Amino acid sequence: MEAKPVWRKSINRWVVDTRPKGIKKINDSKGEQKKFTSRSDAVEYAVKVNSAQSKGGVITEAQSGTIDAAIAEFKNDCDSRVDEGLITYLRGETLKNYLDDFADLDLNGQRFGDHKCKEITTADISRKLIKQLKPRANQKHLDSLSPKTIKEKLGALKLLFELAIECQWAFNNPAKAVKLEKPKYKKKRKDKNTSFRPDGKLKEIKIKNIKALIETALANERIVGNTPWCDGLAVAFAAQTGLRFGEQAALHWSEVDFKNNRVIVEKSVRKVGDRIYEIQDIPKTESAYRRVPITPQLVAQLKAWKIRSPFSDLVFPTSANLRTKKGKIIYVERRSSFHKMSSNWYRRVLHPACDQAGIDRIRWHDLRHVYASILLELHGDNFHKITKRMGHKSLSTTRELYGHWIDDPETDAIDAKEFGDVLWA
Repeated sequence: MEAKPVWRKSINRWVVDTRPKGIKKINDSKGEQKKFTSRSDAVEYAVKVNSAQSKGGVITEAQSGTIDAAIAEFKNDCDSRVDEGLITYLRGETLKNYLDDFADLDLNGQRFGDHKCKEITTADISRKLIKQLKPRANQKHLDSLSPKTIKEKLGALKLLFELAIECQWAFNNPAKAVKLEKPKYKKKRKDKNTSFRPDGKLKEIKIKNIKALIETALANERIVGNTPWCDGLAVAFAAQTGLRFGEQAALHWSEVDFKNNRVIVEKSVRKVGDRIYEIQDIPKTESAYRRVPITPQLVAQLKAWKIRSPFSDLVFPTSANLRTKKGKIIYVERRSSFHKMSSNWYRRVLHPACDQAGIDRIRWHDLRHVYASILLELHGDNFHKITKRMGHKSLSTTRELYGHWIDDPETDAIDAKEFGDVLWA
């Protein structure tokens, strides 16, 4: 039996009645009368009802769960899939966070999470909800969400409505028909590389600027659970040790020698395939294998981080393999995941700190050059010592990179005079 919109003069409304026995309903429910002010809305609802009958039965208002209820079911399902090893913990948490972002949005003067699943249309999502999406509170460095992130959030919403259909709370999946606008042009990158001079030589980075950068990064330390994380410390560490990104990301607590105030560089993150990275040992015969002294200030900061950090073998782990409960961090496994590329650190930590400190943006690798500039300040043209600290293969590498930073007219004048004295004495 087909449902049809009927005009009820007594109430001045269009009505679609699903109470007749001929209307197939889920779980043999009694059905209901839905009232509409416009005929078009009534016709649209009747089409949905008739489509639902062909797929198993009509879902009535009383039976349909809310978006909040569907999200709760989805979160339980995610946790089960994580426990079974079907998805990673990070993937599950990301999906749950995306849906929480949707739940608090406004839809027709009412919170989206309070709406019934069956009420939501494709137009609601594309014209009203998507436009309200914005960066979370801990993403202050972003002005807006990227098209990729919006697409990922929409993907989470699609999964939610698939679950709602399984629970018999919705007719169809309105998120599937949403068409996202493709960006008409690429945004100009604000992080244009300013590390080199017009002649191709490295720019010397002023130490006073780096001091301000480190202080800013440490002051803006991210909070995970109720624990200050180590992102700002990572900036301070890189500038004061000169470790390459891969070396720092692979650093274990067992390689931090607190007794002698130094770190042993014997591992590095290396790419071994398409999007496949692993931590590998550095052969002792290679120049990159070295011992680097660390300042008393850095030792104190590392000790404080070790005390408050989760149970991790890595000094600078990602926050991917952890859970928080009532503000307390609980690690899933001791061997936590490592950073694979520096882009996460410099976009989320380094560049915002540069902007706040009022200095030009630099690359993560430039923090290594900062260390080199400090060594040059200390040891002058003792390139043998600097080469050893930097882990370069040869003296020529160090000279080529940093030789032009040594510009001492007074010393040059003295050398010229002494040369003349020897020649003409």
